[in-house]
Amino acid sequence: MTENKQNNEWGEREIGALWVNVKQSDGSKYLTGTINGQKVVLFKNKSHSENDKAPYFRVYKHQERDASSSTSEQQVEEVAEPDLI
Repeated sequence: MTENKQNNEWGEREIGALWVNVKQSDGSKYLTGTINGQKVVLFKNKSHSENDKAPYFRVYKHQERDASSSTSEQQVEEVAEPDLI
């Protein structure tokens, strides 16, 4: 009973979900998903190593790619066990 109450509390607090993806062209990992109904994409901040006060990750609103974009860059592979964090 306590576990069910705890699960309900977490469910009420949830604002979104993210999935790990791998860019096929270079193997770099990134996250995609939704937060408060807004599609987002999250990338590791490459400049964090240069500045300890810089954020580890950056979150952007998702933007659809043009049909003229390379299809190989659009295709991603979902990873079962992420090692981002």
